[in-house]
Amino acid sequence: MLCDLHNHTYFSYDGMESPEKIVENAIANGVGVVGICDHQFTDGFDFNAYVSKMRAVRDSYNNRCSVKTGLEIGTRPKPDDFLAKSASKLLDYCLFESLDSEKGMDLYEFLEWRRLFSCPVGLAHTDIFALSERYGVDMLKIMREHELFWEINTSGNYTYYYDFLTNRTKQRAVKESGITLSVGSDTHQLYNFSLAKLTSANQLCAELGNPMLFGKEW
Repeated sequence: MLCDLHNHTYFSYDGMESPEKIVENAIANGVGVVGICDHQFTDGFDFNAYVSKMRAVRDSYNNRCSVKTGLEIGTRPKPDDFLAKSASKLLDYCLFESLDSEKGMDLYEFLEWRRLFSCPVGLAHTDIFALSERYGVDMLKIMREHELFWEINTSGNYTYYYDFLTNRTKQRAVKESGITLSVGSDTHQLYNFSLAKLTSANQLCAELGNPMLFGKEW
C-alpha cells in the first residue's frame, strides 16, 4: 500500500490545492493513505478551521482512501506551546521540519519539547546523519528512544535525500536501528506530484523493514 504523508493545501501559505484535490489525486494514483500536513507558521493559520475541514474530508472519503490530519511545524524558532499541549491531541501526527538548520532549535531543547506531544511525531527536511556529526551523538538511537520517525521526502529539494537513496551504509544503519520511516511527496501543487518517486520511496521503506503504515490505527 502506498503512503504519502506530506501534502499541502490552501491552508498553507505556499499551497495551491484544496484538500479534496489532494485526496482525489491520491486515489487516482493508487495511494491508500494520504496525509495532509499544512504549515503551522502560515500567517493567519486557523488551527480549529483546519482540523474541522480535515475531519470532514476524512469522513467524506472514508470508503475510498484513509485520510490523515497532520501538521508541519517549524523549528526556527520554537513555536508556541499551544501546539504541544492542545493541538497535538487532535492530530494524527506532526512533522517537525529543518531541525538540522543552523537557525533551528537546539537538539536537546527540541527533545524536551517533543515530550509534550501526544501524537506520533517525526522529522522532515532533516539530515539526521549531519545532526549526529554536529552534536556528536547517535541520532538513530535518540530517535528510537524518543519515538521519532524519519520522513523520506521525495520533493527533490534536499541533497541528503539523494545520498540516502544510494548510500548502502546509511540504509543499513537505519534498518538496524529499528526507527520508523515515512514517505512524503511534499506536494504543494498537483504538478509537483511524482508517482514514480513516491513508489520508489515506499519500496525502499519496505525493504528497510520500518515503514509507517497507517492501515492500522495508532
